[in-house]
Parts: sequence; C-alpha cells; structure tokens
Amino acid sequence: MAFITVMEGNLPVWNAADQPCLMLVLREDADREELEALLPGVAPGAHYETGLRGALLGAHLASDLEVPNPAVESMLRRLLTALAIRVGRLDVADLSVWEDRFDTLLAVGRFDAKAVNDYIDRWRHRFDLYDSKRPFLQDPRLAEQCSRRAAPGKLVMPRPSGANQPWLDHTPQDEPVPSGEALGWVLAWRGYGPSGTGAQRQHGGVNSKNMKAAPLRSLVSFHPLGTSLFTSLLLSCPPPTGTEDVAGDLAPWERDELEDPLLPAPAKGPVSLLTGRTAHHVLLAPDESGGEAVGCWVAWGSRVDLPAARDPFVVDRVKAGPVRASWRRSLLRDFDSFIHAKDPAAVGIKGVILPGWLSVYADLPQEALKTLSSVRVRALGCHQEKQDRNEHWYGVTTPASIAPYLPSRHPQRAARVAQTRLAAEMAAADMAKSLRSAWKQMSPGEKTCPWADEGTAQFWDRAESLFWAAISDDDAPPVRFRALALEIYDAITQPVATTPQGMHPIAQARSALAYPRTGRKKEKAA
Repeated sequence: MAFITVMEGNLPVWNAADQPCLMLVLREDADREELEALLPGVAPGAHYETGLRGALLGAHLASDLEVPNPAVESMLRRLLTALAIRVGRLDVADLSVWEDRFDTLLAVGRFDAKAVNDYIDRWRHRFDLYDSKRPFLQDPRLAEQCSRRAAPGKLVMPRPSGANQPWLDHTPQDEPVPSGEALGWVLAWRGYGPSGTGAQRQHGGVNSKNMKAAPLRSLVSFHPLGTSLFTSLLLSCPPPTGTEDVAGDLAPWERDELEDPLLPAPAKGPVSLLTGRTAHHVLLAPDESGGEAVGCWVAWGSRVDLPAARDPFVVDRVKAGPVRASWRRSLLRDFDSFIHAKDPAAVGIKGVILPGWLSVYADLPQEALKTLSSVRVRALGCHQEKQDRNEHWYGVTTPASIAPYLPSRHPQRAARVAQTRLAAEMAAADMAKSLRSAWKQMSPGEKTCPWADEGTAQFWDRAESLFWAAISDDDAPPVRFRALALEIYDAITQPVATTPQGMHPIAQARSALAYPRTGRKKEKAA
C-alpha cells in the first residue's frame, strides 16, 4: 500500500490512522488468501509496517507487535487497547453486556472491519500528527507558549539532548526522527516522561519549566500476550467496575477541548485512563515533507498531581502504591502470583492488587481457554529515577502460558510452581546473607556489599532456565537451587577465599549457606 503525504496550508499531513507507525509480526499460520486480500504481496511470518487502522484490521493475522523500546511498546499497547474497546463495543457499564460482547468477539476471532473503518473514519481528522489545531496527542499551544524549540534528540529518550550525556544511543541530537517513530516517542513522554526541566512554558498566568514525573515513570506493567495481537488486545480490555462514566470516558482526540494543564481531568473509564493521563505536553515540528520531525517542544502538562487512578496493567499495593520496575527482578518470582490471581492469599500475597485481566482470564470457561490457546505475560518496565536519569529499559515474557498452571484446573502444577519459586527465593536469600556476612567480617567499616548485589543478579539470571524447565515437566526432579547458590558464592569469593584475611569468614559463611538452620529444623520436623 502506497502512502502519500499531502500539504494542508503550510503544514504537511501525516496521519497515524493510515501512515506506517507500528510494526506487525504476521503469524506463520496466517490465512494466505485473507492475507493477500488485506496486504497484497505480504507472506505469513513477515514483518509489516502499518497504521492504526491496519493494526486493528489485521490484528488476528499478526502474532504481535515489534517495538524496539519498552516504553514505546507499553504505550502503544495501551493506545491499541483503547481503540479495541471502541471498535469492539466494550465501552459499556453493564458487566453482563460486556461479557456477552467479549464472548462474541472471542468466538468470531477478529475485529469487525466495518466497526474499525467507521470509528477510524469518524476520528481520522484527529489522528493527523501535524494538524495545526489538534495534532494527534499533542498540544499546539506550545509553539506560542514556550521558549525556543528543542532538537529532535529531546524527543527520543535514549538519545543525548542538551547537556545530557548519551547512555544508550549515540545518535546526534539534531538527527531528524521519522514521523512514525516520533509518534511512539510522543506516547512514551505521555506515559514515562521524567520530572525535571523542560521548555519554559507560560500558560494561564503560570510561567515555569519544571515538569512532574509521568504516571508510569519507573513502574513495570504486565500485559497479556496471546497467539495473536487480536487475543492480546481483547484480553487487555478491562471489564466495567460500575464506577465508569461511559459518556464522559473520552480519549484526547474525542474531546472538543484541549487538555487543561492547570486542572487535569480525572479518568472517567478505561479509554480516558489509558490515553488521557499525562504530566507532559509535547509538540512536534515537521520537515516540509512531513516524513520527519526536525524539532519538538516538551513542557509541563500538569501543575498539580494527577487525579488518582489505578492503571489496569500495573501491580498496585494498598499501602505502598504501584510496584516499581526492577530489571534485576526475575519474572519467575511473579509467575506464582499470576496464576493465583483469583486467590492471591493462597501464596501469601496480602494488600496487592494484580492487573485485572489476569482474573478475567482465570475465570474463563475451559472452551474459551482452548480458543485462546497460549497466553503468556509480557512485562515492560523502565528501571528509572523519577528525574531525568534513565537507567535500564527492559521487556521480558514468560516462556510458559498461564492456563496449564491455574490452581482451579491444575492444582498439582500450581503447587509445583509455588514450591519451586519458594526454593529459589530461599536459596537466593541465604546466598546474599552469606555473602554479606563474609564481606562484613572482612570489611567491617563498609556499608555496602558489592558481593551480594553481584551474586543476586547472577543467581536470578541463571535460575530462570532451571525454573521454567522444572515446572514444565511433571516428572522433573526438584531443582537444586542451593547448589547454584553455592557455585556462585564460590566464584565470587574465590579471589580471597585462601587469603589469611578471608579464609575463616568465607568458610564460615559458606557453611551457613550449605547447611541452613531452617532446613535442618524442617528435616527434623518431617
């Protein structure tokens, strides 16, 4: 399909509805005739770049999205989920109606083409990335209310910009950003932008360049990953809770007025929650063709804390708030809670609110689970400081599907997951304790122990394959996580284990790891 950029007045028109802005990975088993009709000349298994319309029309033919950056991927999944709610007519307050429509969509296995085209055509004028009045998910007032525009490097978070040092991307800050990629970074700023300094903005009597952290900054979100993009999006759609204001639940492009940076509107339902919460406003400056963004303005989008809302993809805690991202936290440690989403107390989880889709999935009847086939968990996190210091982006997916381990259907497998996870947790904790003990005896004045951090990172990295292999085989022997812990302990302490200073404390701490007291008590009790 050929895409043509046209001019509207002095501004180019680049429309996210139909211009390529995301990459689909087509299924290997996609129907060739249907694929040829929708995407002529494109073969099953290929990668295909398309717009938002094409992503929804071909969602059942695609296995997933391919997105280089986890922050962009996280926000694209939220945007597509909001669109899926609209075209799937899941924007209702009545739970029974929602369930009927969900079941119908699941049975049909795709989004209705007419519903997709009708919705996209209705709002297509609002999907224009460079519209002079309502650029898609941007604030056109920034051009007049802000100081001079920034280089495109400001838009792309991993790039260097201004006085910031490059940390992942060494692309020059003045290098233009292709428009499709620029849209992804507009989304990323809305969800993951840092606190700190932006463009000087004067609005409503406020003149400031200070920005608050975005609502997903430094958090980790968990998304369903089905065998097709369609099933992933369908499962992502949250059911009504009875608190929604359906008429007021509008996406930014559906609203008559621009967002008010002095009085951010509360989320009225899933669509406004997934697309409307932001502490940053962005505006792109295009080149003459509209093919690239050659500059941008990034400024504060809220002068007050955003109204409280619970994102449907984060793990929340009643007292401590949402769980922060940590690239060192192995996904195997959370798999136990995923499969026990209907009864978190069964695995000792208290005061924790898991993503709602896990509970919806666990409640599905057996036939629906067969239709969905494999559903895994995709974790997307930005291990960040709240200020402008990016540390580590990460995206990981569980090798195992959830369904074979649901305790309501496979209690023995669920118990095996819990036992295996607990054995790994205990071995890792004992190893870190022994490393800290040895280090403290050798360096009593030191407050930090680099051995423990290094050992813990190595342990969870190597424990991943052992864990998934163990739970996938009902006849597999128990995993010897303690042997792994000892191996890592020996490797880390080896350089000083035979020195006069280290010989005794290292041997003593190793003995505590090899023969933990809790283990001996359990054996005697047994």
